Amino acid sequence: MVQNKFKNLLKAKEPVRIRLKALCHGNFSIYLDTYVNGVRTYEFLRLYLRPVMSDDDRRLNRETMRVAQAIKTQRLLDLIAGRDVVGSEQNRTLLTDYMARYKEDCRRSHRGDSYLKSIDNMGNYLRTLLGRRMATLRMKDVDAQLVRDFVDHLRQAATKTGQQLSAVSVYHYFSVFRAMMGEAVKDRVISINPVDELKKGEVPVRPETTRDYLDVAEVARLADSPCSKDVVKRAFMFCCFTGLRYSDVSRLCWTDISRSGGTWRLTLIMQKTQEPLHAKLSQEAVKWLPPHPADSGGLVFALPSKTSVSRIIRQWAQKAGIRKTVTFHTSRHSYATMALTAGADLYTVSKLLGHRSITTTTVYAAVVDARRDAATDGVSKLFQKHRKIR
Repeated sequence: MVQNKFKNLLKAKEPVRIRLKALCHGNFSIYLDTYVNGVRTYEFLRLYLRPVMSDDDRRLNRETMRVAQAIKTQRLLDLIAGRDVVGSEQNRTLLTDYMARYKEDCRRSHRGDSYLKSIDNMGNYLRTLLGRRMATLRMKDVDAQLVRDFVDHLRQAATKTGQQLSAVSVYHYFSVFRAMMGEAVKDRVISINPVDELKKGEVPVRPETTRDYLDVAEVARLADSPCSKDVVKRAFMFCCFTGLRYSDVSRLCWTDISRSGGTWRLTLIMQKTQEPLHAKLSQEAVKWLPPHPADSGGLVFALPSKTSVSRIIRQWAQKAGIRKTVTFHTSRHSYATMALTAGADLYTVSKLLGHRSITTTTVYAAVVDARRDAATDGVSKLFQKHRKIR
């Protein structure tokens, strides 16, 4: 009898359908779309389809779909038997469960490791705020007041070393939280993003930041100064002329570099953003490459630990007579300001740096503008001084 009801249900219109949510880089998240008595609910299965690049991908996708079909069949049988199909997604999804789902979606979308770590850190601060309530809090119960409490908690929170959380970190972790809640709206887990209910002054904003950079003369001074570790010097100088992050240059392989005639090119997937980078290497950048190995494989720069690299660079800069705080990332800032000073447009520099948004690059433009203003004022003062001497 149940079998006949099941056939009739299918003939009329399937109340439970398998849907796919597109993720980045060709992945899909599988969910069930259930429509009964005028009410639509969604159930995300935490099952994913991958882009078909090989027979193994095709086989894994078939197995995944079989699991999804089995779950769908069970939901249909529950409906026929008069049982609740799991309940509304809005009523039952826990904050901790959705956070785990969001992180998994980001991982499968090839978001960088730093962003995945930020999700974990954001969750830890939420747990500190909510305590035992965190384990049972449902997504639909995350309201504007809880968001306000979370903002206040971030502004008063301390790091593992006991220092107050920086304004940049407060903004960053809040932005991750806002993005997660926005994704929950798209997933129909909640109807509105509670962050949108906050007033403008209640939302953390990106603080004005300064970028320590080296001008051309200072970069040249470093180039002419000895360093205790040649590979560290080469990697730092290479990044002064490419803008690569430490996370990218430390993993850079000879297979990421190609040469055609006299032109050298760099092709890689950036670790932080998982975005592709295709760029020509300047003659100055090529000069700082280590001797090319015969087998053309392996790392370009076999760097020591990041802690050792930081110490070596700091000592190197001090011996070169540079009084600024120089870190490995200073090379990236120096590349950006030198490129803009040389006349490159903001959009081009943004692409060369691999920024997701050109807004991130504008901070370097502000630095260059300030230098130009200072130069203009300097010319004026020099002229006035000359007139007084006469």
